[in-house]
Amino acid sequence: MIRAATLLDISAITLLKQKMFKEVGMVHLLRSDFIQVVEKTYKELYEAEKAIHFVIEKENSIVACAGAFIKEDVPYCFYKEEQYGFIGDVYVEPLFRNQGYAKKLTNEVLDWFSKKEINTIRLLASDNARKLYKSIGFKETDQMILHK
Repeated sequence: MIRAATLLDISAITLLKQKMFKEVGMVHLLRSDFIQVVEKTYKELYEAEKAIHFVIEKENSIVACAGAFIKEDVPYCFYKEEQYGFIGDVYVEPLFRNQGYAKKLTNEVLDWFSKKEINTIRLLASDNARKLYKSIGFKETDQMILHK
């Protein structure tokens, strides 16, 4: 049911990512070459073993995904544990929602991070997803954002 994505799945995952941005009303933030840049970046991250997605397929089509990314950016690279995990691209096609897929995929991502000895995990949650992430053990932080 759940499997690790391969390089051949990146195109389908990128389209799901684009759908996610549309649904949350943030597609206007995306670059005009979004598809090409995401596909190139994900390919590089997969090959460096710094990222993976887990997917669920129905009738030979990916209907849900969740991604894991190992990051080392400022200021976290100055911490004792300079790497952290970032969960992104958690998306389930509307027809397949409310079946526990997002939670199952997120748990697969967390298992992958555990195997990589990544102990701090971050994510950006939509209002609809906060309950899910809290049920898994995530805590809300003091992080703030300003868009101009």
